[in-house]
Amino acid sequence: MEIPIDLSEITAEWLEQAFNSSEQFHDVRIESISCTNIGEGTGIFGEIGLLTISYISQGLAPDSVVVKLPCIEPENLAVAQALGLYAREVAFYENIATSSVLRVPECFYSFLGDNGRFVLIIEDLSVDYIVGDQIEGGTHAQILNAIDTLAGFHAQWWESSDLDELDWLPVPDDPAYMATVPEIYRGGLPVLINEWESRVPKESIEVAKILEPIFEEIMLAFAEGPHTFSHADTRLDNLFFPKSESSEVAFIDFQLCLRGRGINDIAYLVGNSVPKEIASKNWQTYIQYWLDALARNGVNYSFDDAVLHYRQAVLYYTVGAMSLIASFDTGNERGAAMAEAYVTRIFNHVVDTEARLAL
Repeated sequence: MEIPIDLSEITAEWLEQAFNSSEQFHDVRIESISCTNIGEGTGIFGEIGLLTISYISQGLAPDSVVVKLPCIEPENLAVAQALGLYAREVAFYENIATSSVLRVPECFYSFLGDNGRFVLIIEDLSVDYIVGDQIEGGTHAQILNAIDTLAGFHAQWWESSDLDELDWLPVPDDPAYMATVPEIYRGGLPVLINEWESRVPKESIEVAKILEPIFEEIMLAFAEGPHTFSHADTRLDNLFFPKSESSEVAFIDFQLCLRGRGINDIAYLVGNSVPKEIASKNWQTYIQYWLDALARNGVNYSFDDAVLHYRQAVLYYTVGAMSLIASFDTGNERGAAMAEAYVTRIFNHVVDTEARLAL
């Protein structure tokens, strides 16, 4: 099947063909579809559309689905393809999703083209869940629920020999990352110094300057064990919270998933999706909460090691801020607001956690 160039090229005929080529559905006939772009300002590496479907013959097919396509912004697309992000997410849904303890969307159709382009048709979680809002930031209760859910997933894969079978799942010091990520950091540093001085703590800029010549060393430390399956993009826009009384949090977007430390997911979540006044007071509480949840699943990991690794992760994730202010097209006003939230929170977190102690 041809992969649509963008959301405007998705037709009822194309979706019908995709459904009928899958194992779940047969003899589906679609009358019409409507497409709403739900990725503007949130999907940096892809286009995301919500398709509402009218059927002639529905069978077991859903009333609505979410479709993911490659991004169209040249700078973002180049990075996504260099790092193999699209192949990674397709591999996750084809190999891991159904056996994972993590609640993720059901995948109805996946395809990866020879040119690195991809398409996913997945479950519309908005029926039973409410997506998080990274700009507003998470509440204390939301973060605890997310951490508890992540701990179960991390425990499932903790130092597992099964990780060795996932040749598509890179480590953070993979050669492609080592060749790409430090230059993203160095490209953003002048912008941080010249344009963000009044918006982030002075001390954090001083730390950022220290990191610039040694960022490869930061990456090597970040890549060390203990290893598990790391989501690696646990910002609040990728988390769905249940409308019911359930505490189960669902996760989307596995383009950045890695074989790495589980604590990295906690640092990323707290460092860029939690308002400063909550994060600064509770970051060690969140670490202990995660450790307690791991222990309930049979995993032991010392608090001191977790704090050190958390601080290393906070230092590493400043590169996400650098990418947003210098390299990537963030799309629209919401994208700009998301970038503002990420950059200001992570650099405040550098100071609030005394992350420089990890150097």
